[in-house]
Amino acid sequence: MRARRFARLLVLAAVVAVAIAAVFKPDRRATLIEGAVAGLLGLGLGDLFSLGLERLVGLRYLHRGRRSRGARVALVLGLVLMAVGFGLFALVHGHSRGMETVAVVGILCGGLIAVVAFLLRVFSVFTTVSTMGVVLGVASLVVVLGVTSGFEREFQDKVLALNAHLIVMPYGDADIDGPEIAEVETRLRGTPGVVRMAKFLFSAGEVMIGRIGANLKGIDIGQGADDLRRALVAGSVEALEQPASCALPAGTPRKTTVDVGRIALGTELAHHLHVRVGDCVSIMIPFSAGAGEAPISYLFKVVGLFQMGFNEYDTRLAYISIADAHRLADARRLVSGVELRFRDPMMALSAGPEIKRRLDGPYRIIDWKELNHNLFMALTMQKVIISLLLVLIIVVAAFNIIASLTMIVLSKVREVAILKSMGASASMVARVFLIGGTTVGAIGTGLGIAFGLLVCFLARLYGYPLDPKVYLIGSLPVQIAAGEVLAVAAATLSICFLATLYPSLRASRLRAVDGLRYT
Repeated sequence: MRARRFARLLVLAAVVAVAIAAVFKPDRRATLIEGAVAGLLGLGLGDLFSLGLERLVGLRYLHRGRRSRGARVALVLGLVLMAVGFGLFALVHGHSRGMETVAVVGILCGGLIAVVAFLLRVFSVFTTVSTMGVVLGVASLVVVLGVTSGFEREFQDKVLALNAHLIVMPYGDADIDGPEIAEVETRLRGTPGVVRMAKFLFSAGEVMIGRIGANLKGIDIGQGADDLRRALVAGSVEALEQPASCALPAGTPRKTTVDVGRIALGTELAHHLHVRVGDCVSIMIPFSAGAGEAPISYLFKVVGLFQMGFNEYDTRLAYISIADAHRLADARRLVSGVELRFRDPMMALSAGPEIKRRLDGPYRIIDWKELNHNLFMALTMQKVIISLLLVLIIVVAAFNIIASLTMIVLSKVREVAILKSMGASASMVARVFLIGGTTVGAIGTGLGIAFGLLVCFLARLYGYPLDPKVYLIGSLPVQIAAGEVLAVAAATLSICFLATLYPSLRASRLRAVDGLRYT
């Protein structure tokens, strides 16, 4: 007893210490909070299941009694089907897509059969149905959260591959080589966490490359070309600063500059323009000329092709050098600023106050999440709404738990009466059924998480293809976050615990005389 109390106090102290650490370590706050929640869940379940007599009686009420031979055969069959499926997948992976599909379906069917058979060997049929509701609800929630988190992570990686973690721009027109940009660079040197800083120019609106609307980004080859260099599939970054020449193609607008610039295009954009490395394209900035005048056309030679893997960028983005961007900046359709990259992208989300303190002036500070606010807000809302809808499955399963425990209470009136006549208190009887309902919730949650993780694992191995023109990425992304899985477990156990309260209170109010009257 003393050892149990000491262990309980030790866990409580650890949870309090982790919670305090989360306040003073914002960079690791999410992980520390997850640890504190896991500690509280473990402590609560440990306290509940440490009650020896209540645990014995509660689990006995859920037990099937006579074990079914058919359930044992089904359990073996399910495990064998999973093993065969994994073996087949390992043999045909990368060779036959059809057989891969058969193997994945076999693994999932075998896993489902094994889960049902295991529950039927342990619980009654009615309790198995209640537990399977929890299993399917939790598994669905884990899979959906994994997929939505995967989309969010993919979009985040693609966005960060192109955009800096944080950008600083002066208000109004500012020359990229002017005193304002130079002052920004000087003041931001030495900012904690910053690993790279570079000047940039970006089109304030779409420009016309050939006949297609796109965006231009002017970069400093020495400081801000790392992202482009990683994504380049043809040509070279250095060619953006080398001399170039082009013969004026037929149909070139009359107001075309003689100086030839250099440009790197996204692969999809180049495909739509029907150009490749070495070809020339014309660029016009709409509304850059005076009223009634045609805008000036600038001739650029394609010196590189890049592929970010994000369809939106590959079809609507082009890179040029700072020098070439200077010429286009005369049209006053480009904005200039300084972009920062941090050691950890998440540091940029909390770096705003420090940047404002260093600049102490009217500058616009935009982090990568704010720059793509609509995209990430849509992803977050989608995750929340789908999760709420799937929680309804767990709520329905909780009602099944209520019905199952209520039936057990009605069928165990005599047993409860005997317990009370032997001196059991009302709270002890309530704890018996609390343990029973919580066991259903805990086993259902554990099996549901395991089955959901199995589906996510197979989805990553299988690589379900997606249309990049619709989803912007080529295959179904899956990203498992420990915090989300922990949140699913905590929410499910809480719902199941609440579902056991009514049957437990009803059982505790039974009078011993009513149960013994007809014994």
